Amino acid sequence: MAGWAEGFFLAAVKRSGQALEVRMAVDAVFDHDADALVAVCGDMNAEEREMPLRILRGEVEDTGNEALSGRVLTPLERTAPNARRYTVLHGGRPSMLDHVLVSPALLRLFRTVEIHNEALGDELVGYRSGRVSPESYHAPVVAEFAL
Repeated sequence: MAGWAEGFFLAAVKRSGQALEVRMAVDAVFDHDADALVAVCGDMNAEEREMPLRILRGEVEDTGNEALSGRVLTPLERTAPNARRYTVLHGGRPSMLDHVLVSPALLRLFRTVEIHNEALGDELVGYRSGRVSPESYHAPVVAEFAL
């Protein structure tokens, strides 16, 4: 029975490692162009307060280095209404696991974000039913920019 805890731990370490790899790639882009239009998008399987997202965002509060403030990635879901700010339902619990994180230059061009979770099924209920759904249990996040 204790194996589930080990699985949780290993998954968390892997997500943080993957986030570090992406963060290093983003920093390499910023090394060449401080005003690059960068978007990191996808299923991060982590909410904003969790370590993978903190690594990806690179907030000054975490880095402790104001000189890196131009490299902070902002989660666009912050602009969505609180009641809509989730992409997964798991056992009735809404979670924001899918993100669009943007650089300061791209944030200046940002217009709107929509999280299409209006018909989202509960993934735990779906998996326990044994039926394979043709639809994703993750809601799409759509961002609009004025490029």
